[in-house]
Amino acid sequence: MDDNFPFKKKFHVIFCRNVMIYFDMETKRKLINKFYHLLEPGGYLFIGHSETIERAASNFRYVMPAVYRKD
Repeated sequence: MDDNFPFKKKFHVIFCRNVMIYFDMETKRKLINKFYHLLEPGGYLFIGHSETIERAASNFRYVMPAVYRKD
């Protein structure tokens, strides 16, 4: 959860499946926010089916269960 991720370019797809269920809510929110900023516009985030993203607290657009998109 460092401030900077060591990547030079943004991603088109991020897979983070069945990991966030182990994090507290605050850490999960921070991670989702980092993912949002690391994705290209139109990029997708795939999470585990047992995980959810708070739609009101996230800029991601819900696509279908476990799939979110950055507009």
